[in-house]
Amino acid sequence: MAAAFCRRLGPPVAALPFVSRRLRCLLYACAVLLILVLPSTAAAERRSSDEALRYRLSIPEPTTRYVEIELALTEARSRATELAIPAWTPGSYLIRDFGRHVYEVEALALDGDERFPVERVDKQRWRVGNEGRGFRLRYRVFADELSVRTSYVDDRFALLNGASLFMYLPGATARPVELELLPPADWPVHTALDRDPSRSGGQHFVAPNYDELVDSPLLLGEAEVERFTVAGVDFELVFVASSGSNADIARIAGDAERIVRAMARTLNGLPLTHYSFLLIADAAGGGGLEHHDSTAMILRPWIFADDSGYARAQRLIAHEFFHIWNVKRIRDGVLGPFDYGREAYTDLLWFHEGFTETMETRALLRAGLLSPRAYLEQLANSWNRYRRRPGRNHTAIAELSRDAWIKAYKPAANHFETNVSYYEKGDLIGVCLDLELRLRAQARNGQGSLAGLFRRLWATRDARDVAVVSFDDIVAAASAEAGEDMRWFFERYVLGTEELPLPELLRRAGFEVRGEPARAGEAEQVWSGMSGGAGHGTKLTAIAADSPAAKAGLMLGDEPIAVAGTRVRSVAEANARLADLGVGQRSELSLFRRERLITRELTTAASPHLRWSFAEPEAEVDDLELAELRELWLLRHL
Repeated sequence: MAAAFCRRLGPPVAALPFVSRRLRCLLYACAVLLILVLPSTAAAERRSSDEALRYRLSIPEPTTRYVEIELALTEARSRATELAIPAWTPGSYLIRDFGRHVYEVEALALDGDERFPVERVDKQRWRVGNEGRGFRLRYRVFADELSVRTSYVDDRFALLNGASLFMYLPGATARPVELELLPPADWPVHTALDRDPSRSGGQHFVAPNYDELVDSPLLLGEAEVERFTVAGVDFELVFVASSGSNADIARIAGDAERIVRAMARTLNGLPLTHYSFLLIADAAGGGGLEHHDSTAMILRPWIFADDSGYARAQRLIAHEFFHIWNVKRIRDGVLGPFDYGREAYTDLLWFHEGFTETMETRALLRAGLLSPRAYLEQLANSWNRYRRRPGRNHTAIAELSRDAWIKAYKPAANHFETNVSYYEKGDLIGVCLDLELRLRAQARNGQGSLAGLFRRLWATRDARDVAVVSFDDIVAAASAEAGEDMRWFFERYVLGTEELPLPELLRRAGFEVRGEPARAGEAEQVWSGMSGGAGHGTKLTAIAADSPAAKAGLMLGDEPIAVAGTRVRSVAEANARLADLGVGQRSELSLFRRERLITRELTTAASPHLRWSFAEPEAEVDDLELAELRELWLLRHL
């Protein structure tokens, strides 16, 4: 009895070699005495804290799109018990208020149909008047939003995100979890959750805590499955295309295997036992979301007629898989364990997302899925787009990371004038840092790199395979790679707003770098300074300072409808018509400003933007030392 008590308190005293036998006997005697005098409720509370939370999930009528959840609390000693549903899902930095999709909450006694009163406290909490007794909580969730951040059910399949479904006990998310799934007949279950070894038959799963439960998406329904093994780790790629697709799933799985092997070599192994790529082909599109041992991804179904569709799949797979390190195991301390009731503010999204973009490209190069020439072309295209972002240097990227909750995913009318994506700029910062580390380390006869920075951070992981890192840790790892203090770099480009030095760094590395204005007669030569966002936006989302549009008195939200009396249907089309007129030409621009029809005169100007291109130099003019650096950077030596 005493030994059991000591085990509950920590390691048995007998396991401590420096404790004498007489002292051990005395301690055991004290333990027995404590057991006799401690209130029985204390032991019950300990049992309660270890008691598994038992969930049951069913979809009895898929066509209604309702998911039914039951949570059994066998130990609930308080007279009233509060439960909550998350307000957000980790990896997606936006309050989603999942409680708005919860219906018909009821609580019943464990041993019958006696009902306990249920009161909704606020948008995400409920209070059950259970009178100190265990109970079953039942409710339904409407699952009608197909994305990697939410839950969706139809008559063919279901993609379920745990944060949008499972209520939890505030303060008790560390308790173990059991989950029973009751899917529609003949719907297979795909998830990274471990099956319950004590249960045979049915769909029974376990998780060590609530965090892992909601970090393991569920894909239910008929699917194509491809499997492979890398470094002793089992992988599965699960593909669902309920409305058809022209994807070759075997090809996608083969690409995934090459990417995994490349990343395993870069980080010296894999911190996994198994991993699931859950891929849905649907017109909704939607990208991916990282999880500890899996990822959920959505791509459009008919993009695979040529290599470009597979290239998109490769990038998505590489990005989400590198997250098994960066953000899931190498992470800011606020990103787990989670407070699901409020925002988790971090200044490091430029690192967690932006540098993951950089490393995804490194993996594609290393896997042979991206050629060095194609990479340089893509880098030039990215740089050209970035240089046209009016908000790229308005606010420090560290501040934009923290403000993601209120700005990145809730953009105001001036968003593009004052913001830039921490994915996009973070990626370019990562490229610049990688080049800077290589150049500075080479000057000291060493080898530094962004990959080396990640290896250093990963080496600090604890027994949980988690490396909690701070801004200073990242700076220290970069400095160690370079062989000198690199804080200046982060102060300029992460904490500050100086223009990124990508062309200069590429020149220093021996690349051929050209920044040329558009030639006369080319559409890019004519500049209005007005932008309409991505695609065919009809309203102005950005107006460059001191541009023709600004001088003409245009406003954000204006909707161009005609240029020189000719109808236009988007901002892009308006710019095209202005380009037809040429540089320095005055034109009448008709537009709607809310409900008013107005006319402004706009005089076009020559574009201030250069068109950049990056290439390797001709062999006969090459510097041998820099050539070796470039060979390493472009991963030609592998």
